[in-house]
Amino acid sequence: MSNAIVCQNCGTKLRAGRDRCPRCRAFIKAADPARDAAESQKLAKIAGIVFGSFVLILAGLWMWRILGTSAAPVRAVAAPTTAAPKPQAPAEASQQTAPPQQLGRDRPFLDAAGKGAAAYESGDYPAALAQYQAAIEKNPQDADSLSNLGQVLVKMNRPADAIPYLERAASLSPSEWTYQFNLARALGLASRLDESIQGYRRAQQLFPDDYVTTFNLALSLHKKGDEAAAVEQYQKAINLQPDDASFRKALGISFERLQKPTEAAAAYQEYLRLSPAAPDADKVRARIAELTGAPPAASTPPSDSGRD
Repeated sequence: MSNAIVCQNCGTKLRAGRDRCPRCRAFIKAADPARDAAESQKLAKIAGIVFGSFVLILAGLWMWRILGTSAAPVRAVAAPTTAAPKPQAPAEASQQTAPPQQLGRDRPFLDAAGKGAAAYESGDYPAALAQYQAAIEKNPQDADSLSNLGQVLVKMNRPADAIPYLERAASLSPSEWTYQFNLARALGLASRLDESIQGYRRAQQLFPDDYVTTFNLALSLHKKGDEAAAVEQYQKAINLQPDDASFRKALGISFERLQKPTEAAAAYQEYLRLSPAAPDADKVRARIAELTGAPPAASTPPSDSGRD
């Protein structure tokens, strides 16, 4: 059959020129080669666009995987953190604050505060001081940089110079425990005990459950000679952190000054229970014997278990 066409409805072949299918009686749509060619080209273009988009997406994902980590922006860090540090021995009325996160100072994207944090972490306190001073010159209301600059000066054994900066930070954010704590610490190191005690009390009101603040307050009261108030704060610190042996030793010292030998001996015994291998354990045992009138307890020799 020459020039045959196919019915689009039932598939029957029929002669060209017929307007209806003899089988299903459907009207035959005249073929339009130009239109069919245009539709074919249109479909080809659409398919090309879809394929090209898919390739671009794959390429983008590959580039992101390879370069995404190095291209990600890095945030400057603030220093030091607000986490409460562990207190030192009872004879010292101060403690270290946690250092800032370390970042390379040669990275140009760090601002002055971030570079100060990196210098502080590396122990380069003069450089940290200069960077925090630059940050404060740029923004005199930057409480974090003011507090951090003060801490750098404390690390440089210049607590008196640190106090004005710490006072400014505390005045800018009076409800921030960290600033009150750092100020109280610097005041204590500068032998301004009354102001230090007031500062620790303000910090304690902001963070009642912080055993470091409470312990430092007790130490300041002890240093001032107010042993009864010191005992009260030591006992609070022990309730907050019962496993710290140094708290018991400090409590025993204050009890001795209050002429309470029984209570002092009990505190020292708790110290030995919590820290039986302390370097001064034998001296503490001897002191307990003096307070109680009993012979000193023998020290416990090291165990031989596990030896060949």
